[in-house]
Amino acid sequence: MIRITGTYVWRDGARFDHDIYQHEHMALTRELLGPLGLTRLEAERFMLPKGPRVGEPVAATNAYFASLEQAQAALAQAGAQLAAHVVRYTDLQPQLRISELKPIV
Repeated sequence: MIRITGTYVWRDGARFDHDIYQHEHMALTRELLGPLGLTRLEAERFMLPKGPRVGEPVAATNAYFASLEQAQAALAQAGAQLAAHVVRYTDLQPQLRISELKPIV
């Protein structure tokens, strides 16, 4: 299984609207990536009791695909549309990582 993770790391003066992120952006993500092989989608909101600090992640998206080829094709096809929507909820740029998940028995 392949996971694409987009992490948002806090910087001074940044803004992040978790409601728009979790509702609008995740709906758009599912709509765009679903036909391209998305098998699971998660939105993380990191619990920061003292508020966000510089360098700490405030949110992350995890999108799962059966293969690396599907994940790369999905990014190529829908990545620009998803990136254009980011300004609706934040002025932070997501840091993208692709990883392979292996079950441990």
